[in-house]
Order: sequence, then C-alpha cells, then structure tokens
Amino acid sequence: MAQPYPNQPAAPVAGTVVDGAVLGKAIGRGAAFVVAIATAVWATGVLPEGTPYYVALGTAAALLAGMAAVWLHGRLLDKNASVPFASDGRLMASRVRSLLAAAFGVKLAVLVIGVVALRQSGVKFAELAAFCVTFAAASLVCQLATAFSLSRAIGRHRKPAASSTRPPTSPNP
Repeated sequence: MAQPYPNQPAAPVAGTVVDGAVLGKAIGRGAAFVVAIATAVWATGVLPEGTPYYVALGTAAALLAGMAAVWLHGRLLDKNASVPFASDGRLMASRVRSLLAAAFGVKLAVLVIGVVALRQSGVKFAELAAFCVTFAAASLVCQLATAFSLSRAIGRHRKPAASSTRPPTSPNP
C-alpha cells in the first residue's frame, strides 16, 4: 500500500527493531570484552598494590552504566516511539541527540557518584585514579562492543527497499 505523501509517517508497528534478547546479547558481549581485558590486566601483575579492588569496582560501575546506556539505545531503536517524529527530520534528530545525551548523562552520573562515595570513605588518590581510569576504559570498551553488536542486529533486521511505482525513464533526451 503506497502512502499518498512521502513525508506521511508510517502506521505504527508492533515491537522494536531490536528486542530485549538482542539488547541483552549486546551488553553481554560488552561485559565479556571488559571482563576479559580487566582479567588480563590483573593477571599481568601491573596493577599497583591496593588498587585491584578499585579496578574491579570501576569495571562494575562501568558495566552498570553500560546496561543503562544500552537500554536507552534500545529506546532509540523503538519503532513505535519514532512514529510521531517520522515526518520531521529535525524532531527525529533531536530525539536521537536527547537519548544519546541521556546515555552519556547516566555514565557521567555513575562516575560522579562513585568518585564522591569513594572520597567520602577516605580513599587515597591512587585508588581513586584506578577507579576512574578503569571506569573510563571499561565504559569505552563496553560502548564499542555494544555499538558493534547493535549495528549488526539492525543490519539483520533491515527490510529491502520497496520497489518504485514510477515507470522507468528512457535514456532519450
């Protein structure tokens, strides 16, 4: 069924582009990469004495923030939530920016809460730095892994382009 106007929003569809299982798989892959890297770093013995606990805490905090960010990215991919914005590219772009900013805000809030809690408990600078650096690295690795996983999931769910109803044009001028 052809739509009478090209900018008319599509009818609402059930479900999302990616479901909870795909989001779970994405965060699972991100967590697996982060834990593997953290374990490898810990096994090499390069961590200063007294910091492995804070490295583990930074990794856990990054994974918690990553789970919240993946949930927000899932909202970004929700077809039903995008239908009201489908006819206006600026509104859709604003929605995308808002959800990406919210995901960044969640990560920043988890980091700030962690730093404040550790400072209140009297943690020294070396341990605090271990927490922050680990949080940043783990958050980045998790974000890259989940972005790759979600982009592959979106690619698998894409539908082929509909054929045009216009007749082919002839090459004659």
